[in-house]
Amino acid sequence: MTMTIDIETLVADLQPVRPVSPRGGVLIALVAAAVVVAVVAATLGLRPDFVAGDPHPVVMMREGMLLLLGFASLAAVVASARPGVGQSSTGWRWALAAASLFPLTSIALSMTSTGFPMDVLFSVDGPWCFGVSIGGGLLIGAGLTLWLRSGAPTAINRIGWLVGLTSGSFGAFAYGLHCSSISVFYVGLWYTGAIMLCALLGRLIVPRLIRW
Repeated sequence: MTMTIDIETLVADLQPVRPVSPRGGVLIALVAAAVVVAVVAATLGLRPDFVAGDPHPVVMMREGMLLLLGFASLAAVVASARPGVGQSSTGWRWALAAASLFPLTSIALSMTSTGFPMDVLFSVDGPWCFGVSIGGGLLIGAGLTLWLRSGAPTAINRIGWLVGLTSGSFGAFAYGLHCSSISVFYVGLWYTGAIMLCALLGRLIVPRLIRW
């Protein structure tokens, strides 16, 4: 038995959907990141050198790298929400490679005679860095995930990693405005750990929420 179905029958129940705007995703992420920065500034305070307008060079490199990674990952997220429109963003891979210099440098320095500094490993500020960065990342990631639900992402596992990477980077940036450490080891351990955990949470949670 042969069944013939014309195109008009197939599309009879379809309703037009307004395409998701990439600008909306960027705006949501930046507003959420600004909220996290405001909370950090109001509750923990900002570094004195930031307030004085003369931040330490290591802090400038750390914060700049976090912003670079965050924006590059965000560009990939908003591009993935509209498959087939424009070119996919791959700049996040280069930003991630550049950001990996901090943990790789920490590992290389740890292999010297001095080893990994124990004061960084058992730092009382480390758990705060870890917790605040992840908490801020969860807020940013939640906003991006809600926005993605109105889009049409296809590579949902990949986009889960990217949402986590974006939110973790911006969350760590927010805490970095308060963080008193200027140690490369500190960045390599606590900041990298927070971003990696956010990326893992994004991979585990986000695909379940945006699956078609």
